[in-house]
Amino acid sequence: MHQQELPISDLRDQDPEFGALLQRVRDGSAAAFEELATRVQARVRRWAARLTRDSDDAEDVAQLVLLRLHLRVREFEGRSRFTTWLYRMTRNVALNRRRSEARRARLLREAIDPQAPPVTQGVDREDQTARIAYLVHFYFQELRGRQRQIFELSDLQGKPATEIAERLGVKPVTVRVSLLRARRTIRLRILEEHPELLEGYDP
Repeated sequence: MHQQELPISDLRDQDPEFGALLQRVRDGSAAAFEELATRVQARVRRWAARLTRDSDDAEDVAQLVLLRLHLRVREFEGRSRFTTWLYRMTRNVALNRRRSEARRARLLREAIDPQAPPVTQGVDREDQTARIAYLVHFYFQELRGRQRQIFELSDLQGKPATEIAERLGVKPVTVRVSLLRARRTIRLRILEEHPELLEGYDP
């Protein structure tokens, strides 16, 4: 369903002061990025809450947006308002997360026995999904320390980030960053060993 875009005109991102802040961020100033993140994070959370309609998911989306903003702020060329650009980023992250969570849930539901035969080429879609699930479980065993703990609690047991953080005695942002790294590690291992399985698949 199409999400209505929220008003964005009240953040005066065309002010010279804001333009100067963006330029310092683009020049690589960590302090300037912290200022920018502080300035926009409440707005991003409100957008994320509207898009996801779930407080935990909204917090995850907001953290992902700030991480992506840090990586991509140099791509902003000023052809539209900064907040328009940032809203589109938030919407894309929310939609991608929704698709990824649906795929991940399906994979985990269809996970096969660890003693299943090795992956081969030419499998059909149902078999492909099951084999990817097997590989996710297999490469999960290679994770170490906190990444392994957090991946197991989140993706295998379905625990929310806030509960995991409380259980492990860490901040929720630490949970989210570790989970992103664990998922990336598993995806890269699958790409290295079985790239044919991930053609057209973006977990």
